[in-house]
Amino acid sequence: MYDVIIIGSGVAGSIAAYKLAEAGKKVLILEKETLPRYKTCGGGVISKVSELLPYKIDPVVECKLYKSDIYDHANDLHFIIERDIPIINMTMRSSLDHFMLTKAREVGTEIKEENEVIDINEKNGFVEVITRNQSYETKFVIAADGATGITTRKLGIQIKVKKIPAIEHEVVIEKDQFEKLNKTARFDFGLVPNGYAWVFPKKVHLSIGLLTMSKPGINLHQYFKKYLEILGITKLLSEEKHGYIIPFHSGQKNFSYGRILLAGDAAGLADPVTAEGISYAITSGIYAANSFINGKENAETVCKLYEFEIKKILTELKYARYLAFLIYKSPLLRTFVFKMYGEKLSNLMTDVITGKVKYSELLKNPLNYLKLFKLTHFKKNPR
Repeated sequence: MYDVIIIGSGVAGSIAAYKLAEAGKKVLILEKETLPRYKTCGGGVISKVSELLPYKIDPVVECKLYKSDIYDHANDLHFIIERDIPIINMTMRSSLDHFMLTKAREVGTEIKEENEVIDINEKNGFVEVITRNQSYETKFVIAADGATGITTRKLGIQIKVKKIPAIEHEVVIEKDQFEKLNKTARFDFGLVPNGYAWVFPKKVHLSIGLLTMSKPGINLHQYFKKYLEILGITKLLSEEKHGYIIPFHSGQKNFSYGRILLAGDAAGLADPVTAEGISYAITSGIYAANSFINGKENAETVCKLYEFEIKKILTELKYARYLAFLIYKSPLLRTFVFKMYGEKLSNLMTDVITGKVKYSELLKNPLNYLKLFKLTHFKKNPR
């Protein structure tokens, strides 16, 4: 009998395992793939993540970026934002995930790969987890198996997570072109309908991606070709194409079901503005572990503690959705705001990314609006 079985070895599952094993709990991670495995992701670890982890991820950071380029194609604007701390640490998700998993193993976590979970059954006082190889018994399950994993299907809650299409290509380009793009994180708005494009430089290649908040039907591959032209990339020496789904929380009320806790992508905790999911995945994994430890294995108490903690994330997501509506769902308003206050907005968003301020603090505090929208402007233009 395990104290906790964690389904999925991504960042949410690995940090939960680390916290639990460090506290002396008997923990098992079940992973269906062979490790390490590739995961489609930009690999950008924002600065505030470093405050969450009990160890440094420097061994798997390929480059630290202190500058970002933000382009608004609707207004033909370009803003350069700089900070004295890294805005984003660039990693490959396969390396980051494997590094965090290794840390969990070092404190006593048992890991079984090539062990796909095919069923989960809650019994009287424990949970039976059935894989293609064998079955296991555990007091609790932390489901960190993604938006389309067995847990959400088993619980029948997958329809409560909005899934956003995205593509990403890992490309190697000519050295002179690479050196023009490898020093900043680049974000392009007004290019993809209701979405954005990005360039994340790695050690020897670029991760170039696009996403849209619109309903399926937009040909992202067509916009990718156009984006390469805008970037001035004329030749790809090598290219790996990947398509994936980003899950967004869309209003479900529960993140705990009996003795099962949802964490990371399984809970749809991606940022609706940036589509970044690593920080909230790690946060939810920590919350899940702490809830089990502090709840003293009482199912009702553990669930109440976890739901209480998750509300902190949901509050930030609620305010983030207000900003996402401005950026993606109101193109005319977004064009106006970027034209008038794009640099100020970009700086405020960078403060969110680096952890200097939260979405709730940004949007609840009237002083932030005064910083963004000069009061004199409204005196002259009351409409």
